[in-house]
Amino acid sequence: MKRRDFITTCGVVTAGTLVAPSWAMGSGGMKPGLQIYSVRSLLKEDFEGTVKKVAEVGYKNIEGYGLGPNGMFLGSIKPAHYASVIRDQGMSLIATHCSYTMADKAGPMIEAAAETGMEYMIVPGIPKNLRETIDQWKEIAENMNRLGEMCIESGLKFGYHNHAFEFEKIDGLIPQEVLIESTDAELVNFEADLFWVSKGGYDPLELIRKYPGRIRLLHVKDGNEEFEETTTGEGIIDFESIVKAGRRDAVEYYFIEDERLDNPIQHISDDFNFISNNKKIFK
Repeated sequence: MKRRDFITTCGVVTAGTLVAPSWAMGSGGMKPGLQIYSVRSLLKEDFEGTVKKVAEVGYKNIEGYGLGPNGMFLGSIKPAHYASVIRDQGMSLIATHCSYTMADKAGPMIEAAAETGMEYMIVPGIPKNLRETIDQWKEIAENMNRLGEMCIESGLKFGYHNHAFEFEKIDGLIPQEVLIESTDAELVNFEADLFWVSKGGYDPLELIRKYPGRIRLLHVKDGNEEFEETTTGEGIIDFESIVKAGRRDAVEYYFIEDERLDNPIQHISDDFNFISNNKKIFK
């Protein structure tokens, strides 16, 4: 893959007006969404202050994280407070990552997500001991179908976010493909982390093309040739082709995620600035 300028958002130009998902555009240009896990170390020290810093960077949409089976965020924050802190800074809470839980124990978690008014509740991974065989992956798929049903009943959409392990073959099969093919498209959506898909040896563009309508969200994350994370636009991920494919398909949201811990506010600022300064991509 070659380094490309990043093209993000499903915008089209009509009669001189740029039409895009509400999270992406605003007066003055593009407003990318952020997976707030990017500033996790700071959130633990000062939740309200860190959310304010994220808003000051310019982000308008947030994907949360840390929703547990007890219905609390980050262990002890009530859902109403979590959402209000974000909204008080002029941002929207679109989705959250949550614990992987069996459907019969997921009620409090789903109720908490619904209470915030968000759109998506997303599982960001599966514990290793539950995913060692293909049969286990099929059991996971069935549980996700049940979780999806419960989410729909509560006015939510359910999704799954990948890492690289989903692309490591088991008995000649790719677990991510098994998971997509074994879940109901009406119940289970997918969030493709472009960095992890690529690191897993799978082409994100091919993933979108092979499973039309199933990839509804993207994590925008770049990596160098050694697949170490780097600032968006400075790596090898072919965002242009991927997002064009997403524009033609069903992708609804794009969230920057930068997992580097050394200077998180600077990193998410650099990511934001790269995208915001490339307005020519919308012409």
